[in-house]
Amino acid sequence: MKAHPHSDPDDQDPSSSEFAKALEEFERGAQPAADAAHASAEPAAGARVRGKVVALAGEHALIDIGARSEAVADLSHFRVADGPARIAVGETVELFVIDAGDPIVLAPSMQREPQAGLEAWREAQRAGMPVSGRVIEINAGGLRVDLGSAKGFCPLSQIESGFCADPKVYMSRTLEFLVTGIENGRRSVSLSRRQLLQRQEREEAERRIAALAVGQDLEGTVQHLETFGAFVDLGGIEGLVHVSEIQHARLAHPRDALVKGQKVQVRVLRLEAGKEGRPRIGLSIKAAAPDPWDGIDTRLAAGARVQGVVARIADFGAFIMLEPGIDGMVHISEIASRRIERVKDVLAVGQEVEAVILRVDAAKRRIALSIQAAAEGMKAGPAAAPTEISPPPHKTSDEPTTMALALRKAAEKALQKRTSDG
Repeated sequence: MKAHPHSDPDDQDPSSSEFAKALEEFERGAQPAADAAHASAEPAAGARVRGKVVALAGEHALIDIGARSEAVADLSHFRVADGPARIAVGETVELFVIDAGDPIVLAPSMQREPQAGLEAWREAQRAGMPVSGRVIEINAGGLRVDLGSAKGFCPLSQIESGFCADPKVYMSRTLEFLVTGIENGRRSVSLSRRQLLQRQEREEAERRIAALAVGQDLEGTVQHLETFGAFVDLGGIEGLVHVSEIQHARLAHPRDALVKGQKVQVRVLRLEAGKEGRPRIGLSIKAAAPDPWDGIDTRLAAGARVQGVVARIADFGAFIMLEPGIDGMVHISEIASRRIERVKDVLAVGQEVEAVILRVDAAKRRIALSIQAAAEGMKAGPAAAPTEISPPPHKTSDEPTTMALALRKAAEKALQKRTSDG
C-alpha cells in the first residue's frame, strides 16, 4: 500500500527546505535593508523640514520630523530678548537642519560659527538656508556683516523689501540673510535680506490663502481705492471689494464710504485662480455687516406714512430710500393724481418726499409706495372743527352808528315841528 505523500516528513518536496533557508536569509537581511532605507530618508544638512514639537526639556525642544529619532532645537531661537520661549508642545514648526548627526539639530538659520569654512556657506546658498550675522559697519554701498568665519556684505538695495531710507538703524543688530554669492580669495559672502523677506512674505501669503474659505469673516485694511471697488489687505494677500459690496445703500464711488488705512470686516465671497498662480479673492463688507432687511416687518408696515429721499429715477417710477439699504419703489401711476408722462418732470434725485406704504414683501426685498395716497390723505384729513363766530369788535371811534343817525334825524324833525307850531 502506497503511503500518503504528506504522511512522512522525509517524503516532502526537497525544494521546501531550500525555501525555508531562503526565507531565513531574507529575514536576516530585512532589518539591515530597512535600516539602510530609513537612513537614506534622514534629512541632510541644509534641508528644510517641518515637524511637531513633542516635548520641551530644559533649554531644548524635541521635534518629530519623521526621522529615526526626534530632532532638537535650542529654545533661544524662539525667544524675544529675555522673554519666555514662544513655542508649545503640539505646535508645528518649520526649520533648517544645521547638523545632520545624532541628534539632528534644527535652527531657523545658520548661526555665526568661527570654525565654519566657506563650504558651509556654499551649502547654505544651495539649500536656501538663512544665515545669521551681526552688522558691524555701514557705508554708502550697504551693510558689512560679521558671519564668524567670513565677512558678508549686503548691498543697500537688498536690505529691505522696498527702499531702505535709513540703513543706520541696523547698526550692531543681528539679522538673517540669504547667501547670493561667495568670493573664495577674499572669504567674502554676498548677502540679501530682501530676498529672504520676500520669500517669507510669499510663504506667509500661501499659508493664509490655504486657510481661506468662502464664507469666512476676516479683518482687513483698505489699501487703495478705485472707481470699481476697494483693495483690502488681509495680511500679505489682497482681496477686492466691488463697489456694490461695500455697503447696503447704493454707492457712487468707494471713497464716499472708505478711506485708505481704514480697518474693515469682510466676508470671503469667491476664491478663483488668477494669473501666475495668484488667487483672485472676492470680498464683501456689506455681507459681514447686519442685514438691514432683518426685522423689516416690525419697522415698516402697509398703511404707514413714511419719509424718504429720491435715490434714483427710472422710466417706470422712482426709488425712495427709506433707510440705509432699504429702498421702496413708487410706480409712475402712484406719484400724483394727474397723469404724468415723465417721472423727472415731477421728482428729482435727492428730493425729500412723503409716501404711504402699499405693500412690504420681505422675502423679495420689495416695498411698494404711493406719494399720491399720502397727498390725498393730507387733503382729506380729519374733519375740521367748527369755527366759533366772534362778535364784531367794539368801535372806539367817534363815527356815529346807523341807529344814532336815525335818532338824530327824528329829533331834528320833532324840533322843526314844535318851532312851526309855536
